[in-house]
Amino acid sequence: MIKYSIYLSIFISCYFTTFAQLNITVILPNGGENWQTGFEQTITWSDNITEDVKIDLYKGGVFDSELFASTFSDGSKFWTIPLGTTPGSDYKIKISSVDSSNVFDFSDADFTIFPSDITISVPNGGESWQAGTTQTITWADNIAENVFIELYKGGSFHSVIVSGTASDGVRNWSIPFLLESGSDYAVKITSVDNSGIFDFSDTNFTIVGSQVNVTSPNGGEDWLIGSFQNITWTENLVGNVEIDLFKSGVFHSEITGGTVNDSLYIWNIPASLEQGSDYKIRITSVIASSIFDFTDADFTLSHQIIVSSPNGGETWQAGTEQFITWTDNFSENVKIALYKGGLFHTEIDPSNSSDGSKFWEIPFVMDSGSDYSIKIKSVDDPNPFDSSADYYFNITANTITENSPNGGETWLIGSVQEITWTDNLEGDVEILLYKGGILHTIISSSTASDGFSAWTVPTIEQGNDYQIKILSVVTAEVYDQSDSNFTITSRIDVNDILSGISTTYELFQNFPNPFNPSTTIYYALPKEGSVELKIYDILGNEIMTFNEEEQSAGYHKIEFDATRFNSGVYIYRLQAGIFVETKKMILLR
Repeated sequence: MIKYSIYLSIFISCYFTTFAQLNITVILPNGGENWQTGFEQTITWSDNITEDVKIDLYKGGVFDSELFASTFSDGSKFWTIPLGTTPGSDYKIKISSVDSSNVFDFSDADFTIFPSDITISVPNGGESWQAGTTQTITWADNIAENVFIELYKGGSFHSVIVSGTASDGVRNWSIPFLLESGSDYAVKITSVDNSGIFDFSDTNFTIVGSQVNVTSPNGGEDWLIGSFQNITWTENLVGNVEIDLFKSGVFHSEITGGTVNDSLYIWNIPASLEQGSDYKIRITSVIASSIFDFTDADFTLSHQIIVSSPNGGETWQAGTEQFITWTDNFSENVKIALYKGGLFHTEIDPSNSSDGSKFWEIPFVMDSGSDYSIKIKSVDDPNPFDSSADYYFNITANTITENSPNGGETWLIGSVQEITWTDNLEGDVEILLYKGGILHTIISSSTASDGFSAWTVPTIEQGNDYQIKILSVVTAEVYDQSDSNFTITSRIDVNDILSGISTTYELFQNFPNPFNPSTTIYYALPKEGSVELKIYDILGNEIMTFNEEEQSAGYHKIEFDATRFNSGVYIYRLQAGIFVETKKMILLR
């Protein structure tokens, strides 16, 4: 009995010793680890059992999920953490014997599971990107493998941007030139290894398609062949554009095969182009010929003449030389004609070379007028022409107006007289003396047209039927003469006057003139009255007064002694009632 008890005691002791040595010890994760969803991790442990083990996941001390219902107790197990695992820092692993549930172990402390994710930052909504440009797609991620990037439109897959690129958060994208416009684009970035790891743009962004829009010419313009014109357009293109000319809807010629897309091209319209009102411009992207625009409506290319001078408001003097100028865009000669009041006046040049200028010697004899115009037209084609008729120019006729003597004067033989006139001539004038309507004497065959000529009256036949005629040296058609007769006579003496009565007031030229030191001044009164005769120097200063008294009708004289005065021109003035007359005299020492 004692022996049986000893054996039982030994058996129980051995049994319990064996059972107590069975154990499992979790090595990894054992607290503090950070494991990422979607990635494979190794769970490790040590044990002294031979049966399989079960591995469970706990969160917050509560069973979360069964990872493996049964796996070899070989101390390690690969676990791919599901992408949908709830992130948390309160996870533990429990490993237990499949046969003996009381043989188990937990992670000593909590470990963390965090999600694998991709977060797009650009484009993430609201951006506007231009087709044909290069833009930068950016994102943040916590994965090591490559990603692929896709473009979506309207919520549907559109195209692959890149099939595989490093997950470094940045990728330059050359947006296709022909990508259509739209405000419903989005980008999707996905892990190459795990399609469950991805992100979309939060909201849609915009892609602006490449386009060009012709603004000039855009219909209705009339451009001068041979001139410089601005072709303009708006665009958002990358690269150069080509500009072509179309006529009647058919390609005509290339304006430029490639110019910088700066929205302006200065076109020197070839002189060889034919006229027409059915032209259009087409502007096309050099990169993509499907991107282009036409002029909305036809415009015109024409041969033209534009008169530039005279073109309104000018005043040209008859007898002068003037330049007629114009621009044209053809090689044939032109005709130049003068119009007055809208009616043909004269032909200036029937066939002038088309060089843009004509030296015109305006005829010396022309009527004055403010209604003149020039018309220039092609010799070969009557259609291209221009006229300055919209704004008339002036032609001023050459004129002479004889002022003195102009009728009624009495000039003494031997006296120096002033023949005066006004004119607008550039050349000299000729001065003639007529008696009884017949040429008597040539006073001057040519003298400057300055309006004044001093004439010493020669000893000629006395008479009261003299006139002066002043005419242009260039043409005898431009002239003027005294309105009525004047008198040339010898020295006047009161004793020689038989009648003793004058029918008019009259102030005669002093005699002699020039004089030194004295001279006689004669005058006539038709009736009795108060008389005043004053003498002034050339500056208008009064130096002497005579006869401030009532005088009888008839001829009178005074003697002027200038002994105390200096040489020069003096003026004498007679006033009798309302009659006033002034003359000049010259004192020569």
